Amino acid sequence: MADAIYVDSDARPSALVGRVLNAVCRFFAICAGIMLILMALMSLTSIVGRSLLDKPILGDYELVQMMSAIAVTMSLPFCQMIRGHIIVDFFTTGMPKRVNKVFDIFASLVLALAAFVFSWRISLGMIGLYGNHDASMLLNLPTWWGYAPMVPSFFLLGCAALYTAWVDFTGARA
Repeated sequence: MADAIYVDSDARPSALVGRVLNAVCRFFAICAGIMLILMALMSLTSIVGRSLLDKPILGDYELVQMMSAIAVTMSLPFCQMIRGHIIVDFFTTGMPKRVNKVFDIFASLVLALAAFVFSWRISLGMIGLYGNHDASMLLNLPTWWGYAPMVPSFFLLGCAALYTAWVDFTGARA
């Protein structure tokens, strides 16, 4: 079963790098939460406008699509810092803690590599979209706007994954 995740001040990193990384990850997560609230309010306004006044918000689907992608990617670094990602431990439940720790380090390193590659490739895609003047259908919003927050989010995820791998490897307090 799933265990509850409790984030308390004792679990916060004590080293400067960890504290700064944790603060930036929290800031990104708070921005993602605010974006989700704004998206929900916009959707509610559009649904009410569509139902009662026959006046929905133009391009609400485009905005929800873009904002959802941004909010998800901005949440990932904090999720890594608090180790809130889903862990499938069906095969490793009976293994010694030391073996599980090695798997955790390996998984964090793979996540870091993937996050850095995603950041790199999304930035190249964003540059291509900018150069091609790609825009959304109804609102004519530049498509690269949705990609811009994803690049630092994935980069931050890679940094958080490297940090958690380092903490697991050294046994430092995280």
